[in-house]
Amino acid sequence: MLHLTKSAAVTLAVAAAAMLRVAGADAAASSAVHALTERTFRSWTGAQRLALVEFYAPWCVYCQALEPSYEMAAAALKKDGIPLAKVDCTQNEGLCEEMDIGGFPTMKVVTAGAFTPYNGTREEAGIVAYMRKHKQPPLAEVRPARLAEVAKSGGTVAIGFFDRKSTEFAVLEEVARALRDECTFGYVADRKLAKRQGIPVPGIAIYTDHTDGFEIYSGQPTADAIRKFIRAGSLPILGELSSQTFGTYLKAEVPIGLVFYNTDEQRKELGEKLLAVAKDYRSAVSMAFVDARIYSKHATMLNLKHKWPAFAIQHVQKRMKFLLPQDREVSDAEIRRLLGSYVDGQLMPDYKSEPLPTQNDGDVLRLVSTQFNQVAFDRTKDVLIMFYAPWCIHCKRMAPVYDELGRSLKGNANVVVAKMDATANDIPSSDADLDVSGYPTVLLIRAHDNKIVSYSGTRSLESFTDFLRLHATHSIGPQDGHAGVSSAAGVPAAAAGGGPSGYVAVSSKDVGFSPKETRHVEL
Repeated sequence: MLHLTKSAAVTLAVAAAAMLRVAGADAAASSAVHALTERTFRSWTGAQRLALVEFYAPWCVYCQALEPSYEMAAAALKKDGIPLAKVDCTQNEGLCEEMDIGGFPTMKVVTAGAFTPYNGTREEAGIVAYMRKHKQPPLAEVRPARLAEVAKSGGTVAIGFFDRKSTEFAVLEEVARALRDECTFGYVADRKLAKRQGIPVPGIAIYTDHTDGFEIYSGQPTADAIRKFIRAGSLPILGELSSQTFGTYLKAEVPIGLVFYNTDEQRKELGEKLLAVAKDYRSAVSMAFVDARIYSKHATMLNLKHKWPAFAIQHVQKRMKFLLPQDREVSDAEIRRLLGSYVDGQLMPDYKSEPLPTQNDGDVLRLVSTQFNQVAFDRTKDVLIMFYAPWCIHCKRMAPVYDELGRSLKGNANVVVAKMDATANDIPSSDADLDVSGYPTVLLIRAHDNKIVSYSGTRSLESFTDFLRLHATHSIGPQDGHAGVSSAAGVPAAAAGGGPSGYVAVSSKDVGFSPKETRHVEL
């Protein structure tokens, strides 16, 4: 064994550190990846026509695993003129917060100073292919001889039939830039070919794996409408809804027709019955099978009894659902009738609701779905509502203070203090500000303009009263809230955006379809 004096050991340690610094400097010098800081980030990214930036933390094992592939991809893309860069978020916290970096590694594509999420793989080949695709024009010309080949290249293919100088070209190019990771885009300038295909000029056709021929877009030439058409057309005519596919259906922003089944034989029989009606109404409602053996709780959330088969239309974005009465057969004729009424605007949405209270003169008004809109959107009153779950411990802790608030404002005819069991009642409104993603959520719906304001104070009478004085339309007099601060003062409020000590958040993975059948939010 070699024994060193203390001074010799220190000398060796210093030498080793120096060697490591030199090795690190050499590695940095030879790296094809640009290291950016808060000082250099904006000027560098603003100068790039196309680039990729990784936001990382040195301690992150996933970042460490990515590093070799990222380095090799950077070297490979040099000849394409596509630089790769990285930002150490432990040394540039302000920049990473500004860029909304929520996890590591996060990669973003830079296009002329604008940032979009990177949606490719983390292998060298995947990074290279993804970035080379983004270097190509989002809407490339398709020669007539190659149209059949491109149309059948797989996935969803959107082809515009118009001249490059047309307004329609500019609109489809905008859509192609946004959806290039989801679909293949192109345009054909040959009018004779369009005529032979039976496609109007200007026109857009989409080709998919699950349809014969193509579908022609017939709406207004707006980017939003065309984007929705392409995403809706990319869905199967009668697909399968699951935790894996639910996100794809949500992106399409089309109401979903859910066909619940509980045996394989039942699914096959329903497929034969409903395929034609699914084709006829696919532009209005995208129909899909749901295995009730796995997703029975989603049926419960829709207010369906566990009696199969069953059918419901769910418009997630508007938080609406429309049910086929379960004493009716799930047949072609019944589904056609229901869908026809829905398209014509004659179908009333179904809302889960507790019975209307026979006595409702307590300090806090009890709301149920059937009278919610009448009370909540009364423009003559400021209405404060606590949305709660009976099992939620934070709701139970808030209840005494909230009841105290109701008592203190009982004599104020212009202010309503109310509560609603959000597990037993749907919110019959599509207003995005009425989203309840956890319990308790406290919202104020103001008089006159019905503006919705989220409460985020402490769980105390004083905090609630100050909130109303600040945000309510009607005045809250000095006599209101006279009981003072409750014993719970200073405890974080259980309101939207509150911390874990006073709020039970519902994870996004539990919204919609969850294979673990955990808690669901009413959609």
